[in-house]
Amino acid sequence: MPSGQPYRVGFDPELVTASPVREFHEYWLKVRGSRRFPAKADIDIAAVPRLAAGLILLKIHSDPLDFEYRIVGDDVASRLGNLKGKRVRDAALVNVTSSAYENYCAVVRSGQPQFLEGHANVAFRPGQPSLLSRVHCPLSDNGHDIDHIISCVAFHH
Repeated sequence: MPSGQPYRVGFDPELVTASPVREFHEYWLKVRGSRRFPAKADIDIAAVPRLAAGLILLKIHSDPLDFEYRIVGDDVASRLGNLKGKRVRDAALVNVTSSAYENYCAVVRSGQPQFLEGHANVAFRPGQPSLLSRVHCPLSDNGHDIDHIISCVAFHH
């Protein structure tokens, strides 16, 4: 990363260097096919078993817009905490921009996977940042309205 820039975020897969994140994005593209979004039911963790520990599934709630952690992979939970069942507005992972909520909103607004690479801090472990890469991928059961976001997170060693 360029000096003075703690993270990179955007819609270009080239922003991330971690192969698990790139692999998951390729898997998402494959299951999406010619549709705008794949459905949650299209995602088969057994198809990407080595990535399961880094996956997060969020359910989208509206009015007001919020995101509920439904699945938190073991690697994510052990490093950042298990937020399963909690809402992002109440107990967000404090990421590199301190704006996990805004990043999820950007996925809903754009309808595109969002990539991030940088150092993440967590609220209950201040001063212990982890270098990570991640992608947030939109899911839609009706093919139009995004109802879930699935993320793949990889920690650099």
